[in-house]
Amino acid sequence: MSRSACSMSLQISKFVANPGRQFPIAVTLPGGTPEPDALCIVETIEVTGEAFAQQGTLFLEASLHARITQPCRRCLEPVTTPLEIREAFEIPIPPHTDTVELLPVVLRLVLSAHDVNVVCRADCRGLCQGCGINLNEHPDHMCKRTGDQPTKLKDFLA
Repeated sequence: MSRSACSMSLQISKFVANPGRQFPIAVTLPGGTPEPDALCIVETIEVTGEAFAQQGTLFLEASLHARITQPCRRCLEPVTTPLEIREAFEIPIPPHTDTVELLPVVLRLVLSAHDVNVVCRADCRGLCQGCGINLNEHPDHMCKRTGDQPTKLKDFLA
């Protein structure tokens, strides 16, 4: 079994030397923020399954296990959810190399499969529309803001 701990690439010399033969894989990829301004954080991703190389392509059928932390859509508190998907995908093998980069492909799969509309709990009350206070923490809150105009984002900026 090919096993790599916290590696972003997979050693493929065994796969290339045996075209069409399937080998088990188990790789742990580091997580992080996919983009500098991303709202979610992907923790480590476990990739397990089988792979084979043929005609300049690495074919994988794998289970991806990850945990994603992102803001609740109602109150903006961080919510961590597990994600498990089974996926078949392929990665082109660059000429004259012994490794392929797994992280970009696997991260794209994880981000496309996760739910972007998570809530911290089913009865989340969200934020006060007048002042933005978390209503879960202050259930008896009565907003002191008055006026006929709705609150705008610019009202909260200094």
